[in-house]
Amino acid sequence: MPYPITGPNTSDALAAMSADSVRQLWQKSVDIYEQSEDYFQQFEGSMSSPIAVRTDLSKGAGATLNITTRAGYYGEGKSGDGLFTEATDFEEDLINNYKLKVDYLRNATRHTKRTEELMGMRNEIVDGTVEQLGRWMGREKTARMMMLFRERGASDNLIVAGGKASEATLSSANGLVYDEIVGAASRLEPMGGRPAMLGRVNGVDIYRLLVIGTTPGLFSLETDPTYKEHLEQAGVLGEGNKLFTGGFSDVRGNRICKYNPIDHDGHGPVGSAWNAKAFLGTAIAAGTTAFDITGGGSAAAAAKTNKKYFKFFAGSPFEFMPGDTITTGSTVKYLLIVNPKNAATDPGKIGMYSYTTGIDGNKITIVERLGSAASGARVTTLGSVVWNTGVWSGLHTDVHPIGATIVQCNAKGVPIGDTVLLGNAAALRGYGEYRNFRSQDEHNGGFVMDKYITSVFGQCLRKDTQGRAPGYVRIRHALNYAGLGLPAVA
Repeated sequence: MPYPITGPNTSDALAAMSADSVRQLWQKSVDIYEQSEDYFQQFEGSMSSPIAVRTDLSKGAGATLNITTRAGYYGEGKSGDGLFTEATDFEEDLINNYKLKVDYLRNATRHTKRTEELMGMRNEIVDGTVEQLGRWMGREKTARMMMLFRERGASDNLIVAGGKASEATLSSANGLVYDEIVGAASRLEPMGGRPAMLGRVNGVDIYRLLVIGTTPGLFSLETDPTYKEHLEQAGVLGEGNKLFTGGFSDVRGNRICKYNPIDHDGHGPVGSAWNAKAFLGTAIAAGTTAFDITGGGSAAAAAKTNKKYFKFFAGSPFEFMPGDTITTGSTVKYLLIVNPKNAATDPGKIGMYSYTTGIDGNKITIVERLGSAASGARVTTLGSVVWNTGVWSGLHTDVHPIGATIVQCNAKGVPIGDTVLLGNAAALRGYGEYRNFRSQDEHNGGFVMDKYITSVFGQCLRKDTQGRAPGYVRIRHALNYAGLGLPAVA
């Protein structure tokens, strides 16, 4: 039992957040803002589903499952009177294996009885805690799955939009469009990616390749002239057309699903592994020296050094499992900081910054900053962007207020991210002894209560005998953040 007992959620701390946060008698409940949960759970199932679940790792069965793979027979065989006499006449059995490991993932919160009494929320904080811990677990499983697809594939699993050789040359026009989805499907199918079963309609199994993108990732598809023309010409007539009802129609047999990362009001990362995003926590002044970019969107949030506001940005250490963490890497990476439209100084203007190894998830130490004159860490050309020239004319600044939006970009200043195309069993999930198990401890005669959630689970890409991941393709492309006012970069 840990002593001394500390109270991060004491009544004094909660009441000090805002005078309006103290509970009034006429209020019935605290507003629970919408949060994303375990997005990929809806795709779980057998080996014919996009996410295959293995339950072999139950209580007492260990923490590692060895999965055996076997290739087919592709030799020439014999015709006519041909006989099998040499060892090489016989087919080889090509067998390999890979591992699916599971381990503990836990979280907890603490409150006291006085918390409920002072806030006028007796029992409601306790009841809400269980729900919020469950939501956290779902979000964390989703984040790890998205990072798995982003970081653990090989070159065969990656397509850069527009036929570009690398993400560095992506322009604003290289977003996710109709032709990119068709091309990705044509890439996946020869790899062995087969359509996954997504449900049943009137007793008939429905098989599709599954396209999953974020809101800023799918924005370009919704405005793609080719896609809109297909909706107009081939979609249902009248008010039922997707142009009016919203949502997406299948693209040549590929089901399109949107993942919407919420800009939540808590202290933690926003965006996702497929659209790295944050909000500035400490104002940035003009200067010539390197400095740390903090996140959280407020001074109070920026002061919390254990929060990983930049966990989805390139190079940030990310833990998949104990002992399995992404390393930072030394390549140059870029980001944009966009001022709010109502900022007191330089409203709507944009700054560009670079970093290499100086990212720990909580903050980013910049290496260079784009500015009006070269001096120290300040440069007039960063990547291929020149201060206040071309499409950036009149848009640049190096002064940013708290709350400014931060997004990952490439060397051209184009926001970048990912969309994935999944076939059957693109990834595996294994569950161990505990799955969203909730427990609690009481201290100091029951005055202090700790609530815990525990899962034992793991995730990995499905592999073939050559160690390839034949179940998915990742499309790296430009993103379009509505409302930021970024220029179209050619």
